Amino acid sequence: MWGDAMNRAWWQMARRPRWIAGLFAFLALAAVFGVLSQWQIARAVEQATIVAVDTETPVPLNTVLAPGDGLDLTDGGRKVTVVATWTQERVVVGDRRQGSATGHWLVSNVRTESGACLAVAVGWGATVNPNDLITIDDSPSTLVGRIVPSDDPTTGDYDHGRLTIVSAADLVNRWDCPSMYDAYLVLDNAPSPLETIKSVTPLPQATLNWLNIFYAIEWSFFALFAIYFWYRLVKDAVEREADDLLNGQP
Repeated sequence: MWGDAMNRAWWQMARRPRWIAGLFAFLALAAVFGVLSQWQIARAVEQATIVAVDTETPVPLNTVLAPGDGLDLTDGGRKVTVVATWTQERVVVGDRRQGSATGHWLVSNVRTESGACLAVAVGWGATVNPNDLITIDDSPSTLVGRIVPSDDPTTGDYDHGRLTIVSAADLVNRWDCPSMYDAYLVLDNAPSPLETIKSVTPLPQATLNWLNIFYAIEWSFFALFAIYFWYRLVKDAVEREADDLLNGQP
C-alpha cells in the first residue's frame, strides 16, 4: 500500500510544470552526452590502426604456425608453402559451397618434415570419391595454399553422422597423428577432376583506439545518470512533501 501510494505521489509530482521543464532540461543534457559519446566512437574509428599484411605472397608455414598452436588473427587466410608428403588418409566434407553450388571437399592428411599432420583441402566437387583421386607419391612435395583456422568441432553435424567441418580436433582422432596443426591448408591448384576451392583474400585488420571507446562508454553513462538524477530529484521532492505532511507543516 505504502509503495503504491509513493508511486502515485511520484507521478503526480513528475507531472508538475517545474519538473516537466526539468525533465526536458535533463533530456537535453543527456542528448549532449550522447552526441559526445558518438563523437568519441567516431574518433576511435578514424584513428584505428590498419594492420596491413601481405597475405598473397607465400611464406613458409613454420614462420606463421607451429603444430598445436593457434593461428594469429593477422595470419588467418595467408598464403603459405610447406614441404610435406601425402598420406592415404582422407575424408570427404559435405555442405561446401562453391559459388551458387553446394558440394563436397576432399580433405587429405599430409605429413610435414617435422612429422606433424596437416589437413589439406584438396578441391571441390559436386560429388567426390576419395578413392579415385590423388596419386600417392612417397616423395615430399611443395604445397602452396591459403592457411585457414580450424573449424570449431562443436559446429559439426555429428548427430546425423555427417562430416561438414574441417576441424583439427576431430581429424586428429580419425588419423594416426603424433601432432597436428590447428589449421588447414586450402590448396591453390586442385588436381583434376576437382575444382580449385575459391578462397577469399582476408580483409586488413583494424585496431581501435580503446581510450576513445572508454570515453564513449563514460559519456553514455553520464547520459543515463542525467535521467536518473532527474528521477531522484522528483523522488526527493515527494519524500520532502510527505515528511512535511507528517510533521504538520503546510
